[in-house]
Amino acid sequence: MAAGAVLAAAVSVACVGPAASDDHTFAGSTPVDTALYNDPNLLARAAARQDHRFDSIAKTPQAKWFTDWSTADTAQNDVARYLAGADAANAVPTVVLYRIPERDCGSWSSGGAADEQEYKKWIDGVAAALKGHKEAIVILEPDALPEVGQCDQGDRVGMLRDAVDVLSRTGARIYIDAGHENWWSAAQIAERLKKVGVDKVAGFSLNVSNFYTTNGEVRYAENVRSQLSQLGVSNAHFVIDISRNGGGPQSDTCNPPGARLGHAPQLFEGGALDGLLWVKNPGETDGPCRGAPAGWSAQEALRLLGQLGQAGR
Repeated sequence: MAAGAVLAAAVSVACVGPAASDDHTFAGSTPVDTALYNDPNLLARAAARQDHRFDSIAKTPQAKWFTDWSTADTAQNDVARYLAGADAANAVPTVVLYRIPERDCGSWSSGGAADEQEYKKWIDGVAAALKGHKEAIVILEPDALPEVGQCDQGDRVGMLRDAVDVLSRTGARIYIDAGHENWWSAAQIAERLKKVGVDKVAGFSLNVSNFYTTNGEVRYAENVRSQLSQLGVSNAHFVIDISRNGGGPQSDTCNPPGARLGHAPQLFEGGALDGLLWVKNPGETDGPCRGAPAGWSAQEALRLLGQLGQAGR
């Protein structure tokens, strides 16, 4: 397995609240003090320059999403530029790859590469940039594996398997997205993870852009690991998105009004939990729903902060 000792970070950010029912104590996992990268090009940082109510979001390290703005021709340079920034800051970067054909099956986050050939070329470019960056954390295709077969999406399992194979040779820490505790049973998602080659990479990610509590997702992750072990895959590690789980599970997943920020991100070593991360960028919407546009929304950011309706800066 590609998983080695993980870099870890304790990031303290003012005004970032605790997730519901989470105590941040996990058996075998120990925080280690290394910085996570805070991308200067985040929309939240631009917003905070105009309105300081967004400072706590802007100052929190979070992932960089590589989507349709990054093409097969530009992928290598796009990712390399981001990694160079992290290197210069002596910080751990978090990359999200979100461009598989028919991603989100035409829902709020629809899009993706035009076809399998373009996607493969795009992944090749990403891999070229990642090669040798052993500290980099990579979240591979949120929701893609749980959504297999839910729309006309070509050979999605094959595309994911090929992407895992290529990315596994970069040395980066690759986590295949596996949805969340309320999507597929641990046994079902373990079978899917096995099919796409989770044994070749660090492990899997959970709760990306979702709202389930950290403790609940940790319990689910351990069940997935148990099922993987029965399939011959030992020592799979995992990371969890906690960026918006401070209000607990939500009945709607597109800009839900009850969502709140989670704990500040944290990396760990010594156990199967490698990180509690801000993968989804708070304040950037889930799509054009509930009156919010696609992209940055001051309204959604203030709601997550529990400040909606407060005047002034």
